[in-house]
Amino acid sequence: MENFFNQLKNIVSKSETFDRIVIVGKGSSVKDIDRRTFHNAYVINLNDSERIFPGDLCIFYSRWVTKSLFESDFKASYYLTAKSTKNSDLGIDENRLLKVDFDVQSFESFDKLISDYNSTDFVLSDFLILSVLKISNLIAQIKGVKLKVYLLGFDFHVQDEVKTTDYSGHEREFKNILFATQKACFNILKKYINNLGTNEIIHVGGLDISDLSIESYNKQYSSTNNFGTSLFDNRKAYLELLRKVKEENYVIAVAELTNNHLGDETRLRKMIRLAKESGADMIKVQKRDVATFYSEEELRTPYTSPFGSTLKDYREGVELNDYLFDVLVEECTEQQIVWFASILDYNSLKYMEKFDPILIKLPSTISNHKAYIKQAAQEYLGDVVVSTGFTDKAYEDFVLSTFLPGRNLFLLQCTSSYPAPPEACQLGVVRHYEELAVLNNMPELIPGYSSHDVGNIGCMMAVAAGAKMLEKHVKLGNVDWVHFDGVALDLLDGSFTDFVNDVRKAQIMTGSKTKQIHHQEHHKYKVNN
Repeated sequence: MENFFNQLKNIVSKSETFDRIVIVGKGSSVKDIDRRTFHNAYVINLNDSERIFPGDLCIFYSRWVTKSLFESDFKASYYLTAKSTKNSDLGIDENRLLKVDFDVQSFESFDKLISDYNSTDFVLSDFLILSVLKISNLIAQIKGVKLKVYLLGFDFHVQDEVKTTDYSGHEREFKNILFATQKACFNILKKYINNLGTNEIIHVGGLDISDLSIESYNKQYSSTNNFGTSLFDNRKAYLELLRKVKEENYVIAVAELTNNHLGDETRLRKMIRLAKESGADMIKVQKRDVATFYSEEELRTPYTSPFGSTLKDYREGVELNDYLFDVLVEECTEQQIVWFASILDYNSLKYMEKFDPILIKLPSTISNHKAYIKQAAQEYLGDVVVSTGFTDKAYEDFVLSTFLPGRNLFLLQCTSSYPAPPEACQLGVVRHYEELAVLNNMPELIPGYSSHDVGNIGCMMAVAAGAKMLEKHVKLGNVDWVHFDGVALDLLDGSFTDFVNDVRKAQIMTGSKTKQIHHQEHHKYKVNN
């Protein structure tokens, strides 16, 4: 292993500076990848994917691949293969070759898969994804940093392969069964490695195991679109959204994660990516100090979740800790999406100071904690979002007098029912908030709607009533023990994408309050004067 590691270190050191690893397969999705995204990446080819894009290192073992590589003239910089492969079959300079022992992966158990990954010896497996993920880990060790590892063109369907010539000779049915097995094994490995925290494995595509869409990947790394994460400023991005709201009648779509990230880094990152891809303008999370927000009696209440048997176990399990808040900031910066948080208690307000938030939310959950709300208004001077669930006109007066003038106040009509039935939505209140702003000359008052109703029509009607901010709960699949899951839109099945599209349609249809002759209008009949 030491000799192999030194060989790998030698060839990696010859590569130009790179900040991530890209592994290239031959699924049809790879044709949609912008080739400019390979810039500043260490590119690893599996089998003969160099026919699509030649990389820094090619990993293979089968004789059919040897034939294909020979015909493509060995375009990769280096090759890793089994010791049994004859040099005479390759016909390339031995200085470009790494050779290791070969082993067959039986796929008999996931335990063996994990065991093989953790092995201190490097053995080339016929399950090449296992081998390439081990190589990626070694490259990260050589670099001394945690790397993002992107898998492109891994569609796990034979009919989706980009065809040059199929040299394998295997029947379609056999290959599809093999790919299905490999997909399951890869997903297990991906979760395992991401939990280890060594590298971050990211599948790019449109599968149920994908972490990032091709569109998002291209946007992030294309040389013409990559603005660099260091140039994204949460504050400046928020101020630009605010400008659009006030000058262009823009409607801010907020993906409300609540606790549906379940305190899991991979899940949190995926939700942020999918929300951004779906068209969200902002990400919202929650922050509460569990130990002081609930009474000891409440914390002892039985509650079934993977974290334990009490409400305390559940709440502590799904809260964002210090590390996960850093992940939130990092991922939102990379995805270039604004984030803010609902802050439910004073300890959490003090905690959030380190992030210098430009916007916070005081949710309906704490509408009866007026002492805390007043304290928040005195100590936090930035813009505020307030939801008005389970309150009446008196609370509206309290909020207006507490927070205005001097800052922007997003006042969101809300009904604290999950789900809220149609007769409880009271969307006329949104129009009332808009009228308050106009009649009282309060441009800082911005009406909105926090949706707990089912579907999209409530938010579309809220836009017509004057809402400029919409909050919608989102989730990542169904989890029956999570609060708010029933009213959340799934990020996996396109529901949230449809929601944002409907919001934009409502925004366009609502238009301006100024009556004008539209350029598409015409008289059916002409009148002779």
